[in-house]
Amino acid sequence: MLKLSNVTKKYGKTTALDDVSMELSEGECVLLLGANGAGKTTLLQWIMGNIRADSGKIDWSYGTRQVGYVLQDASLMDRVTIKELIQFTRKMYPDPLSYEEVLQLSGLTEQAKVKTDHLSIGQKRKLIFALAFVGRPKLLIMDEPTAGMDVSARKHVYEQIRQLKQQGMTILMTTHLLQEASLLGDRVLFMEKGRLKSDQTVSDIEQTHSWIRFDLSGSTPRDLLEGAGFQRNGLTLRWELKTDRSDEWITWLVREAVPFRNLTVEKHTVEHFYEELLGKEGIHNENMV
Repeated sequence: MLKLSNVTKKYGKTTALDDVSMELSEGECVLLLGANGAGKTTLLQWIMGNIRADSGKIDWSYGTRQVGYVLQDASLMDRVTIKELIQFTRKMYPDPLSYEEVLQLSGLTEQAKVKTDHLSIGQKRKLIFALAFVGRPKLLIMDEPTAGMDVSARKHVYEQIRQLKQQGMTILMTTHLLQEASLLGDRVLFMEKGRLKSDQTVSDIEQTHSWIRFDLSGSTPRDLLEGAGFQRNGLTLRWELKTDRSDEWITWLVREAVPFRNLTVEKHTVEHFYEELLGKEGIHNENMV
């Protein structure tokens, strides 16, 4: 559906995009992650045609750019009701969604007659999200679409995104919430200093390995656990092992009569992968996306 090839963009001596290439397939939800200044917004702005790259090209699988946008800094027309704004936006497209469909997407049915300048930040974000679909786009580009939303509003948007994916819509989005990658993403792209550092499917990340963690409730020799590769968590009685064979190691613990309790198996997550990729110090000292 969308292919970017060798995109480079410089601002003076600063390289915002450094030979970036990527592809999006129909029906995919791809999340773009990286620290502030990694190049994510610049890449989205170039795809939208708002800036020009120094080199590189973009190929679309269809003639007309049927793209919807949900931008972090988007604003709404003031002193009009939600209903009026939806109806106004519908007039811009030859085959728009119905008023009722857009209102349902926004989750603001009860506020239809409320003027936009009386909406909360979260409600405005939900309306901006819904307006992006008026023209029936095939590709949706979103820059932190859930920023400013409370938990209830985020859940509403998540459900809408899942339904749109099932209908075959292609989605490219940035987020500052790493758990959204696991909840919504098919693939995760990590950017650092203008370059694509990693392109992985969420399923591959989650299947890489897991952690076995447990507390000792008896006097098992430390050399038995350490010899098997388990590590003690500080000065506590908590032990852990990173492995891609968790079932086999649990069987080993039982066979060796290790007196464990509170055993948990924690799957590898996108957040774990991100920390491993960029380092925990970078995660804590920078905004993640």
